Amino acid sequence: MKEKRRFLAMLTALMLMFSIVSCAPTTDQGANSEAPEAEQTETEQTPSSSGGTLVWNIGSEPKTWDPQINTSGAGGHVIINLYEGLMRDTQDGIMKAQAQDYKIEANSEGVENTLYTFTLRDDLKWSDGKPVTAHDYEYAWKRAADPNLASPYAFLVTDYIKGAKEYFDGVGKAEDMKVKALDDKTLQVELINPTAYFLNLISFFTYMPVREDMATTGEGWEKDPAKCITNGAFKLSEYKIGSHLTMVKNEEYWDKDNVSLSEIKALFITDATTSLQGYQAGEIHITSLLPREEVPKLLAEDPNFSSEKGLGLTYYAINVDKEPFNDVNVRKALALAIDRKTLVEQVRRSGEIPAAAFVAPKFKTSDGKSFRPLDENEMVVPEFEIDPWAAQVDKAKEYLAKAGFPDGKGFPEFDLVYYIRTDEQKVAEAIQQMWEKNLGIKVNLVSVEASVFNAEQSAGKYSVSQSGWSADYNDPMTMLALFTSNGLNSCHWRWKEYAGSPHDKILNESNKAYDELVAKAIVSTGTERDDIMKEAEKVLMDEMIIIPLYYESYTQVLDRTKVDGPGRTPIGQWDFKPYKMIN
Repeated sequence: MKEKRRFLAMLTALMLMFSIVSCAPTTDQGANSEAPEAEQTETEQTPSSSGGTLVWNIGSEPKTWDPQINTSGAGGHVIINLYEGLMRDTQDGIMKAQAQDYKIEANSEGVENTLYTFTLRDDLKWSDGKPVTAHDYEYAWKRAADPNLASPYAFLVTDYIKGAKEYFDGVGKAEDMKVKALDDKTLQVELINPTAYFLNLISFFTYMPVREDMATTGEGWEKDPAKCITNGAFKLSEYKIGSHLTMVKNEEYWDKDNVSLSEIKALFITDATTSLQGYQAGEIHITSLLPREEVPKLLAEDPNFSSEKGLGLTYYAINVDKEPFNDVNVRKALALAIDRKTLVEQVRRSGEIPAAAFVAPKFKTSDGKSFRPLDENEMVVPEFEIDPWAAQVDKAKEYLAKAGFPDGKGFPEFDLVYYIRTDEQKVAEAIQQMWEKNLGIKVNLVSVEASVFNAEQSAGKYSVSQSGWSADYNDPMTMLALFTSNGLNSCHWRWKEYAGSPHDKILNESNKAYDELVAKAIVSTGTERDDIMKEAEKVLMDEMIIIPLYYESYTQVLDRTKVDGPGRTPIGQWDFKPYKMIN
């Protein structure tokens, strides 16, 4: 009871601190912006577990949930509940959602599997009752490629749809982009090349529709319930900066009869201990933000705790344009000097898998096998000179000496940048000690807010920083596309200039071969495609532009005494459409 009272006091204080609804602008890098004050709303009490209200702690406050601007997992969780695309990612695979049907044909040049025609359902409406049309999809997909919007995820469109890259690069027009509403119910899109995973790709939030009359009202429109007109299972009813947002059932949704929840309250609690206490007090039904030191106990004692392998990697990004990190020998020395077994077993303790490469073992090749080579116990093995189970200190020292810094002598002191979160700090502290002990180099730890971190990493204002990537769709290409010359590529490893990263003027020729292999993999199929993707990954890992640390796991508590639901989607999102409250 004492624990419950303490949590309720903290939660009440948190909610009373903020009673502001945001109609806020966002920057082009929407996930990095802050929201100014707007009109006042009443402060609500935390809802009880009855009445169809699910209380969920996101674990951080999304900077945006504009589908074409968002890049964060937190924002993605919100988007998938507010909006719905043509297809839907589920535990049972990719399903038709807003699309009633589709056909795949050859284009006018006779290239098979490049022309997609989608027919929308008859009864689609926005949350304000207006019809959802194919024109809304055409607008949203072209918006994602609009150079004026500068969407960080533009490459998910420009790499696939004909004319999209030309439009984004400023040498083409929006009307030349090959996505078109043939009528209110029919959307046709022509791809640059056959893409085996296109239906999977368009289930991602960048491809979800937005209403033009709302999205053009000014930056931050999505944070205003009056402007956040949605087509998904839920709609936004409230947003309070620093506290929470509330989504309620969308009565205009085409499949509303299969939506049981009446309300979702999404909390922005960032402290893991407070988050766990909320769950233990019965006031939070779902949270994945948990103190690492409590995970072993939860695993042993709490049937509501679960952990599963994820489709992502935590790594340290290296800015390859900064000295001395522009030397591959330095990058390899840093990578080989880390004891990943210690990180996952003693620091993280959440079921992660130590990593020696980029693409997680949960990804499958065309024959259904793991993308990674595994031993007889299904465990990852050494690759690319990295032993995932032990530091390789002697080899690391050899590489550092080869770079001109024997035993670390003369190596410049540098900053290791990470998010302001306790678990990330512990990882950074452990690696700081490993590098100082094993290589004799001095490392300063710098913690920053996520908004500042993302902006500075994108601008190249760092040397080594915490980073990571989780799947946007269930295919290895979701990882590999990241480091193409026109991808997000926060390591600034580009062989040519890219409009989406205008500050990156130092070019890296080694990225060209990677670009070509990824492009080749996109148009390939079967085992040939598997081999090309692995060859591309080898280029990336031989250059060691990133330091792989561990493959992610999804850990969470879901109160099964009060909530019934299938867990996360295959790419780790919380889709609450199929969830129910248990009275």
